[in-house]
Amino acid sequence: MKIFLLGKGASITHWLEDAAAAFSGEGHQVAIGLVRRPLLAAPVEAALAGPIGEILRRRIIRQAPDLILAMGAFHVPAQILEVIASTKGRPPLIGWVGDRFDDSARALAAHYDGMGYTDSALLAQHVASEFSSAAIYLPHAANPAGDWPRAQIREGRMVFVGNPTPHRRAVAAALTAPITLHGPGWTTAEGAHHQIHSRRLAPVALRRVYGRHLAALNIRNERNVLVGLNQRNFDTLLAGAALITDAQPDLERCFDPAEEVLVWRNLDELNAHHARVLAAPDEAAALAARGRRRVLAEHTYGARLKTLADWL
Repeated sequence: MKIFLLGKGASITHWLEDAAAAFSGEGHQVAIGLVRRPLLAAPVEAALAGPIGEILRRRIIRQAPDLILAMGAFHVPAQILEVIASTKGRPPLIGWVGDRFDDSARALAAHYDGMGYTDSALLAQHVASEFSSAAIYLPHAANPAGDWPRAQIREGRMVFVGNPTPHRRAVAAALTAPITLHGPGWTTAEGAHHQIHSRRLAPVALRRVYGRHLAALNIRNERNVLVGLNQRNFDTLLAGAALITDAQPDLERCFDPAEEVLVWRNLDELNAHHARVLAAPDEAAALAARGRRRVLAEHTYGARLKTLADWL
């Protein structure tokens, strides 16, 4: 299949690049069209939107893809999206949405032939808002291609990687045993017993970090997520770390709680699960292995592409 991906380059989640690498690794012909450039000042980026849209339209015509997929669909500038959507003879234009949105997204949604939502509550919001495009539940995915280092002997502590938010800070501060925290903005205010690395991790380094820890913590970003899962739910397991994740309602759509992941609903449960994996590393490794098998079987980008193909 020939796939044209739209999205923002070098984002914190590396969503665009992961999807491109995964699709290419499965033998698809992939082209990337950058719609946002983080290093440009906002006024400059806005002024370039029209010309960029024309450049992307010509590239799409030349490639003649079977599918145009926009990662972070509601972050594509309207001028660019309008040009691409109006391209004569284009293939299906599908948007993939992973963050909260408001009614201002209605005009953007109208340009897409279909929308995929990583969060079932966002899908319900789309339906309730009577957006004109069709929509489907399409969770985040993992890219199994490339180097996924998995240490034989792992660091006997839990790791969390992500930007701090008020909710995440409160959870970290309530952990009784020390963990490792990676991400810009973390400080010892969350607990002097924690090991703090206050900087952003490159994708390769992120894989190494997950690959050498016994367990990984997941805490939802309350600013973006309603009831869905994030990429951390899948990447940590691919790296062989036992996942201790918050009880998001969408979790059971993707995993078997207790068999493949450990789920916490309150801070007492979180501390108990943390103590459990530290006391029984072999049990934690077996849990992680079961979760990893589930990710490889059902939660790769290839699986998501098949879901889209069947839907279309």
